[in-house]
Amino acid sequence: MRVSPPTSVLFVCTGNICRSPLAEALLKDYVEKQGLGDRFRISSAGTFALNGNPATREGQMAARRWGLDLSAHRAREVSRPIMAASDFVLGMTRRHCFELAAQFPGFENRIYLALLFPRRFSREDAEGIDVPDPIGQSERYYTQVLEMISPALPRILKGLLNEEER
Repeated sequence: MRVSPPTSVLFVCTGNICRSPLAEALLKDYVEKQGLGDRFRISSAGTFALNGNPATREGQMAARRWGLDLSAHRAREVSRPIMAASDFVLGMTRRHCFELAAQFPGFENRIYLALLFPRRFSREDAEGIDVPDPIGQSERYYTQVLEMISPALPRILKGLLNEEER
């Protein structure tokens, strides 16, 4: 029986204190509830993160109401080694995806837009597929971000499982 290493999924936003930690926590919880937690290594980073910053208070509160814990989260800036260690990089906005592709040439085939995964995105894709930045907003706005990401989880997991089989 072949044992393969866990598939590595990286969520990326700007500061790694709002959207990407929420997406990370949601997907971790979702795959655990599906009994697949050992098949994935899920993390997050930011394109302009200050290493060590905690998730925002409002994000932690919204996450807690969803049964998620962001208290141990610490921001980290995306780097070439982080990109190299990631099988799939899911940007929270089209801008994040374009920035990652420009900053890390050679990794373009790993970069996807989170709300479209596993489909590739293009510059022509419509508005409404970016996860808006809740920084400075209320806990309710963070909850809306969770509500926006959550319906994509089954499709994300299905896409990851299909890609594993290839």
